[in-house]
Amino acid sequence: MNDSLIFRFALLVIFFCWTPFIQPSAADAESSPSKSFSPQLTGETIKSSEVLFGPEVHWRAHAQAEDLFKTWNFDQESIGGLPAGFSTGSNQKESTGKWRIEADPQAPTTPHVMMQAHPCPQEDCFQVLLSDTGNLKLPDIVVSIREVSSGEGGEAGIVLAAQDHMNFYAVTVNFKTSELSTYRVQNGKPILLGKGSAKPKSGAWHVLRVQVVNSGHVDFPRLELYLDGYEVPMPEVYAIEGVGGIGVITKAGMIARFDGLRVIEMVANRTFSKPAAY
Repeated sequence: MNDSLIFRFALLVIFFCWTPFIQPSAADAESSPSKSFSPQLTGETIKSSEVLFGPEVHWRAHAQAEDLFKTWNFDQESIGGLPAGFSTGSNQKESTGKWRIEADPQAPTTPHVMMQAHPCPQEDCFQVLLSDTGNLKLPDIVVSIREVSSGEGGEAGIVLAAQDHMNFYAVTVNFKTSELSTYRVQNGKPILLGKGSAKPKSGAWHVLRVQVVNSGHVDFPRLELYLDGYEVPMPEVYAIEGVGGIGVITKAGMIARFDGLRVIEMVANRTFSKPAAY
């Protein structure tokens, strides 16, 4: 037998000897799915918990039901009354204001507006109209305001992080000085946090926007303020402590109308995790 035939015979022997080790039998392939390389498609979606932790883990996460967007244009409310879901009050016990729905053909959303028609004689008096939105942490609030008369030190604006009518934050506009002011009212006592110069557009109605932002995803939410689409910088920066309701407000001698109140809870700006313990 020549060398060529010997070499071919050796190859055949090696092939038949190693085949059982290289290729599993059909019975083995059926009994052991882990040895099968053919993917099987099913109509059932694999859940993330099953992928990460195995079939014995049955943990499920449920999204919390939240009202992320609300708007009030007051057009469906009866003239002379209060809108449903709102309550009135003041930081001074003897004054509660006179809030009522009125007709206004020039309103941004016709035909109705909300009006506060009772000015305060005191400089530090706030008349508050709160909604029943519940506790919001990072609201984006917009409202249209028209000054009817302002008197001495009259201002109008937005309430946020309100616990009640005597504990809240407020952002107000003085249309005579074109200034925005931020306040924190605790147990009825107002504390001025800061002032900023605004550039209101011409016209009777103006749009005030207040955002509680947390862009760094740290536990230090702060305010960003806009009047008629232009940001109003504030030199002082304070964290907005706590959560609460929202609404509208007048200060001192202001008589004002409000329309198109809107709020969005900015869930995407919430902190990634709780602050460090140190």
